[in-house]
This record gives sequence, C-alpha cells and structure tokens, in this order.
Amino acid sequence: MKSSTRDHVVAATHLVLGPSNFIVLPLPDNWDLRLGRAPMDVDYTVYRDGVRWAQAGQASALLTDAKARRAIELMVRTSRGLIPAPKLSETHGGTCRIGGHDASYQIGIAKFGFFRTKLYTVLHAAYRCEESQRFVDLRFMHKGTAEMLEALLPPLEKARCH
Repeated sequence: MKSSTRDHVVAATHLVLGPSNFIVLPLPDNWDLRLGRAPMDVDYTVYRDGVRWAQAGQASALLTDAKARRAIELMVRTSRGLIPAPKLSETHGGTCRIGGHDASYQIGIAKFGFFRTKLYTVLHAAYRCEESQRFVDLRFMHKGTAEMLEALLPPLEKARCH
C-alpha cells in the first residue's frame, strides 16, 4: 500500500510584504506542520507565478506525528548568497534532488543548548534555485536515529520552492 502525502507550506508573514513562502513540503498524512520555536523573518522576496517567495529570510517549523509521539524541528534559511553549513560530527551524506534541483545533504550529530549538552541528529540539505534566485538551506533536527531523517529524502524530491 502506497502512503499518501499532503502539502505543507512553510511560510512567514511580513508586516509590509505580507505572506511569503519558503518551501512547500509533501509529508506523509500522519505528519503535521506546526509553528517552530525560532522567530520567522523575511528580508527580501521575489514574486513568481502568483506566489511571493522569501528570497532572504528564515523560518522555523515543527513536524509532528501525534500518534507516534515524535517530532522533528525544521529550520529553513534562504539567501541571495551562500549560507554556511552547520558543523556536524560523525557525518555521512551525498547528493539528492529537491524540488527539481540538485542538492547536497549531510547527516550528522550536533550539540545544542546553553552548555552544548543536548545531542541532536541533523539532516542538512542545501541547493540553489535559479528560478527564485536564492540559496535554500534546510536543517531537520531530532533526538532520534539518522534513519528517521533519511526517510525524509524521498519526499523532499517533490518539494516546491518556486
């Protein structure tokens, strides 16, 4: 049986510019998208095919699976220039496709928190979208296994960024 997906829009609203999309993620039906902990901000936008896209900014979201009682934190950053990759240890990675673009990804371990005591598994994926003239940086973080994050790679292929 093939699992079905729903589109989830990661977007932010600017006081003057209005709502701007960062990315549209197709996620399995059992996952929901909620507001994240970090503040959202949009500095520049580009208008394409009736939709305003965040050309430079950041958004935070929480992917939740209520039945399985698990969550994945998502940070999306967009910029006109390069975005530095996070410092991860015990990494492995490769290339993939995200929204029709060639992307590189890396899965590894990072420590967060005030005293750097909280250990997270991180999936970092980055690519350039020529249509919207921006770099897109995706960081999925959770306290579980790397396999759970690797399972996000096939749905990311159908994501929309313009």
